[in-house]
Amino acid sequence: GGTDTTGNNGSGLVTSWSPIKPYYDDAVTLIGGPFNTDPAQNSVVSVGYDFDILSVSSTQLVVRAPDNFLPVGGLVGSLLINSGSVLDTIHNVHWKQPMNLLVLADNFDDGLVGAPGRPGDSLLFEGRGFTTNGMVVTINGQGMAPIAVDSALQCDLSFRVPVNMGVGEDESVITTTFVVATNADGRSDTLTIPWGASPDQEVFSLELLGGGVFFDQSDMVNNGQVFNFTVNGRYLFGSTPWILWGPSPGIQAAAGTLGVGGYPNEAHLVINPASLALGTYQMNVEGASRSITLQ
Repeated sequence: GGTDTTGNNGSGLVTSWSPIKPYYDDAVTLIGGPFNTDPAQNSVVSVGYDFDILSVSSTQLVVRAPDNFLPVGGLVGSLLINSGSVLDTIHNVHWKQPMNLLVLADNFDDGLVGAPGRPGDSLLFEGRGFTTNGMVVTINGQGMAPIAVDSALQCDLSFRVPVNMGVGEDESVITTTFVVATNADGRSDTLTIPWGASPDQEVFSLELLGGGVFFDQSDMVNNGQVFNFTVNGRYLFGSTPWILWGPSPGIQAAAGTLGVGGYPNEAHLVINPASLALGTYQMNVEGASRSITLQ
């Protein structure tokens, strides 16, 4: 207790309270007494707001903050309790902010604020009322894991969307989806975000197994060797085309698609040298290229 208006230091009217850190809409039970059992003879005030008296007995006074209650900085406010002629003070009660998912702050994979979330992307949300442990997040009903929260005060929440949520291979299709976050106290909120159902494909490099530039066609054919290209990227689409140009510039010697499923990060392309004329070729996949010369 603190100093009351009678000049008595710590009247001891309130010995404890529950919950210790309440939400704005929680019923707060003040324990101690003896309290005046006439509800009209009791009042609780915090930062100028009169609390609703829900019930009172000789040992418990149950109150709730009004709907428009806002403690100092949204976090702290002392309770001034008056029961009959006895007063007491609970200094600096810490209030939990309401659960609120505010904004998709960043898509780490695109480096853009508010960019569409996609399967495989790492997303950052800002809000309040998060808990550092026990957060549960779903997108279209599918659970995300693991969930990271930097702190319950700053309330930045991040997770990676499973790539297996991906549908199709058209990145231009953008819709919306629901994100539902629930904290360890069972408080939840929903946010609608822009959503691309297809993962964000990127092709990083094109490599030739074994390396090299110049190859003897006769030796390769006699030894049953082929050109084995590896496409390295992120969430590769099966429909992504490849083209083998040559031996003269502008001549398409062969073409096809990656033909993969499940959005892998690696694909392999095999070219039989026996079917090629002598000369220099260039393999191209989404801007990545590799040159070889048959002689």
